[in-house]
Amino acid sequence: MNNIWGPMDQYDPVVWNWIIAVYLFMAGLSAGSMLVAIGLRWFKQSRGLPVEGLPVIKASAIIGPAAICAGMALLVLDLTKPFQFYLILINYNFTSVMAWGVLALLVYIPLVFVYSALVFEKPLLQRFPALTGLAKLCRAVEPLLLKLIFALSIAVGVYTGFLLSAMISYPILNTAVLPALFLASALSVGSAGNILVATLFFSKKESDCIEHVHRIEYPVAFNEALCLVLLFVGLNFSGPAAQAATAAISHGVWAQVFWIGVVGLGLAVPLLASLFAPHHWRHTKPYLIAVSSCTILGVLSLRHFVVYAGQMYIS
Repeated sequence: MNNIWGPMDQYDPVVWNWIIAVYLFMAGLSAGSMLVAIGLRWFKQSRGLPVEGLPVIKASAIIGPAAICAGMALLVLDLTKPFQFYLILINYNFTSVMAWGVLALLVYIPLVFVYSALVFEKPLLQRFPALTGLAKLCRAVEPLLLKLIFALSIAVGVYTGFLLSAMISYPILNTAVLPALFLASALSVGSAGNILVATLFFSKKESDCIEHVHRIEYPVAFNEALCLVLLFVGLNFSGPAAQAATAAISHGVWAQVFWIGVVGLGLAVPLLASLFAPHHWRHTKPYLIAVSSCTILGVLSLRHFVVYAGQMYIS
């Protein structure tokens, strides 16, 4: 039997919908937020600088648990039998990428709540003084906890890319570049999310940490753009079916999402802002909010593009 390849619009091939795209976005946002905040913490500590009360770290303590829980709630709601979701927690096939992802999330989620509790330790203990002993225990092993959370954040950031890349019949998804793209975009949206929440809700007077995080957005964006180039160059040299899939960025609504959302809002706007915005704008609230929001919308567009356009072409 000959393989059928090309656009699959007429067959309505979409199985994974916007719920999955938003889940992938939320998982990346949570993981990226934790990676950026813990990396900033280590950077400051290595220079003997204080880390307590930093706005970006406070922001990560909100984004980390909130984003991953919101994503998991959407994922459960998307199940055919949502009240039986617990079955994936007790039945494991260790040859499956999904099983390893579930295990990582099973450890990651409670640990990010512990991280959040340590960041907001003072107000938490004022309200719940009975937790003092447990807080002391967690504080004693905090360096180990941070290393474990950092490693798990990388796992959460890349596992969704590995999960999608296991779809061997879909050329856009079945590529080794996808996990790297998802990790780069997770770092991008995590840094933008931290800046946005820190700017909106926490004072910047205690440190220049927002400036440090703002600086890493551009190398991360470069890596994200590089992964996108490698993805489509690789498709172009991978046979007729994969070459047909490159039409995803030249035809149809998802090409518009790619160029306007992913490339325009997510990559071009932050880059142009950094190059041409007057220096006195660059650490003002309107500038930080606008640029961070564009980055977040760009990564959200990327997740939707990968999920939807990835299912539109089959080999």
